[in-house]
Amino acid sequence: MNTSLDLYKAFYYVAKNKSITQASNEMMISQPAVSKSIKVLERDLNVILFNRNKDGVSLTNAGDILYNKINKAMELIVSAEEDITSINTLEKGTINIGAGNTIMQRYLMPYIKEFHEKYPHINVIVHTVVTEELIKKAQLGLIDIVFTHLPNTIPNNFNILKIKELHDILVVNKDSKYIDKTISKKEIKKLPLVLLPFNASNRKNFNKFCAKNNIVINPLMEIGNDLIIEDCAQNGLGVGLVVKEYVQNKLDNKELFELKTSFDIEPKYLVCLIEQNRMNNITVKKFVELLK
Repeated sequence: MNTSLDLYKAFYYVAKNKSITQASNEMMISQPAVSKSIKVLERDLNVILFNRNKDGVSLTNAGDILYNKINKAMELIVSAEEDITSINTLEKGTINIGAGNTIMQRYLMPYIKEFHEKYPHINVIVHTVVTEELIKKAQLGLIDIVFTHLPNTIPNNFNILKIKELHDILVVNKDSKYIDKTISKKEIKKLPLVLLPFNASNRKNFNKFCAKNNIVINPLMEIGNDLIIEDCAQNGLGVGLVVKEYVQNKLDNKELFELKTSFDIEPKYLVCLIEQNRMNNITVKKFVELLK
């Protein structure tokens, strides 16, 4: 069988969009041409790939098997085409940025806005899954830049750019019984701690501190969003572990109060990771220039 890659490309875009119309728009070819490509591919493979309905199309069992096998390969091909397009120009292309919700909300959004204003023809796609998944996607070439916190486990084939030093602190509201106390290492485990989940990249520095000092903690709550952790601390529901630089406004406005401690937690870093093969991508270079 010698099936053209263009047929698989048409199948990929239709499957991804669940629509022949949207696929034709994205591929910038006519709807009849897309429909014909699908019919030829179905004839070559001797299967029906799509169920047609009034809302568009859906994959058959055979179509689902095919899509699961080829979608990553097609994403890599599309990414490679965009890289070639953007070698000498910023008039067209895509940049894929990976970051957790915290970094997106606390740091990245102004830079994405500025980049979009400077290069309006570059499509910015943001991925917000966990750091481990972002790194895997970057290794496959599906993400250009990953933002995360150190300490973390970073593969050797990534360049690491340190952006900002950050400091973990414990915060409460003005009515907390802990507000006038100086907390020792031994007393940490007695606190009603409100933390991010254990494997969250933004918590790993605190985990390292506890392990180094033989501190076993039993958090009152583990919450997957640091904005909610701040709300819990503000409302007297516990002692929140937050990044000082991210809550400085609330500290200044006395909405949150930093607990006094007899110890310091080592600083951590906000970093961006770029797989070595993507360091010369002009779109990546321009985004990094904004960060500097």
